[in-house]
Amino acid sequence: MASNQDTKKFKVLIAGGSLVGLGLALALERAGIDYELFEKGDFATQLGASIGIHPHTIRILEQLGVWEDIEKQVVPLKVRHHYDGNGHCFEQSHVLENITEILQRPIIFVERCKALEVLHNHVRDKSKLHARTAVVGYEETAQGVTVTAENGEQYHGHILIGADGIHSKVRKLMADKISVTDQSLAKEINEGLSHLPALDRRRAHLIDTILSTAFTSEYNCIFAVSRNDQFLPDSMVHNVYYDDYSSVAATGVHGLVFWFLFVKASKLTRTPNCPRFTDEDAEKTIQKYGSSLVGPGYTVKDLWDARVKGTMVPLEEGVLKKWSHNRVVLMGDSVHKATVNPGLGGNLAYEGVARLTNGLVPLLKESPMPSLEQLTKVFNQYIAGQKPRAETVVDISGQITRYEAQNSWVLKFAARHIVPWVSDKLKAKLYASFSRGGPCLDYLPLPAMDAGLRKPAKPEQMPNAGISPKLITFMGMGGTAAILWHMNSQNALLPTFSTFMR
Repeated sequence: MASNQDTKKFKVLIAGGSLVGLGLALALERAGIDYELFEKGDFATQLGASIGIHPHTIRILEQLGVWEDIEKQVVPLKVRHHYDGNGHCFEQSHVLENITEILQRPIIFVERCKALEVLHNHVRDKSKLHARTAVVGYEETAQGVTVTAENGEQYHGHILIGADGIHSKVRKLMADKISVTDQSLAKEINEGLSHLPALDRRRAHLIDTILSTAFTSEYNCIFAVSRNDQFLPDSMVHNVYYDDYSSVAATGVHGLVFWFLFVKASKLTRTPNCPRFTDEDAEKTIQKYGSSLVGPGYTVKDLWDARVKGTMVPLEEGVLKKWSHNRVVLMGDSVHKATVNPGLGGNLAYEGVARLTNGLVPLLKESPMPSLEQLTKVFNQYIAGQKPRAETVVDISGQITRYEAQNSWVLKFAARHIVPWVSDKLKAKLYASFSRGGPCLDYLPLPAMDAGLRKPAKPEQMPNAGISPKLITFMGMGGTAAILWHMNSQNALLPTFSTFMR
């Protein structure tokens, strides 16, 4: 029996209570939309080291009323130095300051647990948040959807949103539902799995779609928070480029260093077979790369020895082809995953929160208990707006990862002899054009500085912003800034981009 019996009021069920799930909960609460959120662990845990927040996400956080509490904890990033493996600084950049000047909002780093704590604290009705309540199944009816939790409790709602990360349980459940309801599709998939190399294009597409193998991993990452034992001053970022690996350290909070070590793996893997790493794996990686300089006078090992917390993960990347089915829709890392070098993955997820809620709010005003057809239309609008942006961010993030790891002589040449000559002001202007394209929450007041903000064009009104790696000019990559303008097949200038900061 469902534990919530009121089926007369539209309710959203959310699986996942990390940054995306809690952000979505706040967005729904501010809109007056009922919801229940289920998190398999505890809220605001120490898992995860840091999160980078960009100006277009700060705007959403301002609308939700949470930015002020985050802002108190951080030091905006200002200066960035780029080093080669010999410790030579080949670029000193003030692009971060230029971006803050243009957009009137900074790029910041904050401890992930602190950001979660702020979001959780701002949820007004904590009874809607269910910790240690993992979703293990769901069933749909003509009227709604009922989820079953690990403890056997059931909860009724009208849509289910999978905001439960790269290892999404909801995505797996949705795939199972699709394979059961379409017997011919299920048969084709099962047959195909037995001889994967012989699959034709359609079968490979189906496996990517249904079994969630769209994510690949070619790089691994150690990310950590360390005590700032005079490694670098506040507001500073250090980037160092080696062959097949790179590192970055940033001081976005007084007394702490957020840092990352990116290493190319021995082979490319695909979900669900991407590696899982232990503390022992991280120690072995530090032993191998620990003597590498990150900035003047300190090494990867120095940062590791001063760590407060740290872990090792694969960097999955990809965009799923199937985002929704009936009353279930996916969001955040469960459907699009970018490498973390430019720090856009979490920010992209908040764009998804805005796009989906911007569709739900007017629908529910018009029709308090919408039909499946009406909900499907909103899902499709969300996907049409979010998917092209996701494909762009995932593509460019992957390019930046490979740029910083000097994956080819072309990238190494660009880093040393092209990028440093591009002005910081130009890089900042190009980044700002990307950031301004992010959505806000249409149903909440804009901050005063954005009173004249124009809404981004609808996807069907925008030029095709897909980016072919063959067309990318690596001007302003290096995780520093820049979106490059290049010519598409119609000779129209398109915004491609390469941002910078986590």
